[in-house]
Amino acid sequence: MDFKNHLSSYLAKSDIEQLCLSFDRPEQKGLILNLNKMSDEQFISLFPNVKKHPLVEHAYLYDQNEYEFGKMIFHDLGCYYIQDPSAALVSYFLSPKEGMQVLDMCAAPGGKTVQASFLMKGKGVLYSNDLSHSRAQILLSNVERMGLGNVVISSLNLSKIDGLNNSFDAIILDAPCSGSGMFRKSQEMKDDWTYEKVIKCQSIQKELILLAYSMLKEGGKLIYSTCSYSFEEDEEVVEYLLTNSNAKLIPLVDCSLFYHSLKMPETIHLFPSKFPGEGHFVALIQKPGELLMGDKCEQEFHMQQKQASKGSSIIINNYTLPQKPIDILVKYAIRPGLFVNSVIGNKEIISHHYSHFVSAKESYSLNEYELKRYIHGETLVSNDNKNYTTVSYLGNNVGAVNKVNNVLKNLYPKGLRR
Repeated sequence: MDFKNHLSSYLAKSDIEQLCLSFDRPEQKGLILNLNKMSDEQFISLFPNVKKHPLVEHAYLYDQNEYEFGKMIFHDLGCYYIQDPSAALVSYFLSPKEGMQVLDMCAAPGGKTVQASFLMKGKGVLYSNDLSHSRAQILLSNVERMGLGNVVISSLNLSKIDGLNNSFDAIILDAPCSGSGMFRKSQEMKDDWTYEKVIKCQSIQKELILLAYSMLKEGGKLIYSTCSYSFEEDEEVVEYLLTNSNAKLIPLVDCSLFYHSLKMPETIHLFPSKFPGEGHFVALIQKPGELLMGDKCEQEFHMQQKQASKGSSIIINNYTLPQKPIDILVKYAIRPGLFVNSVIGNKEIISHHYSHFVSAKESYSLNEYELKRYIHGETLVSNDNKNYTTVSYLGNNVGAVNKVNNVLKNLYPKGLRR
């Protein structure tokens, strides 16, 4: 079955034609601001030609021929996360709150995790998981860059972990899919698409949505999304959950920019022919019952991990979270919270992650020449008496240093140097 014919199960011929015509237009780029590092007013004053996202606060659309945001120092500082405008609606519709225990099941590269953490105002615990270890490392890098303090990163097969039933207040399931929603971004996706791939993905999606629902608390909400136009991967997967559980659909807002299929009008499709973003499907699901959340005022949680000795010293890595997490997910985590510092002997070395989390008020402020030297990995000199642990540029920390006498030893990660 070819791509156009298989869409006819829920789309009129005119809708299909309009959708396919949109694949030849340039993709719409977007980003979401990190208000901990830059305000909307500052951002707009620097980049006056951006446009506000139609629905999501602190999110913007831009012309990539005018602004190359991925190459700017503000990207390195974590002032924003580049995110497709359609994908920005997923965490927005779920709207996780402070103090919640939230799971992002297939999280890499991290956009939905970043936005969810912002919505939670850094409180509660957000478990960000990706089955692929290499993709989880990219996720970790983005969590560090954005300076998020409430995220536990793992690379687990969650179906193999006992004890997670009824554990989460909210769950994001951005399921692996055939990727037709990315056709105008990727010729490879276009060339690789087959109906057989759709059906194979559907089988995985059905398993994942049942697993997600089993881990959801009573009264909790699950958001299911794909970057596929296929009814088989979208409405049919949601219908499979509804048939095999007591799940209920929560109708999403009606908007002229969305497409609601007649067979499941509570859900939405985002088509680039109607919405300024790439292809997406979104459904919001709730488990019946009253949501009973844990105590939001729980004390900050700390943990230590020992590493192999370095010479005669044992390395102790310290982590923190705003409240107590689920033990088993922390035990097997790649990053069990905010990485604060490493203690080697009697010396404390703060992490790159922590340098992007803390304020730049007490940091050594770099000029443009020093900034270039620092991100190249070179040492710097400070002739004052302050014991700096971070260096900053334009009011935001770039990274960590270890001051010895007047020398600022460079701790910028080698993989980020350029």
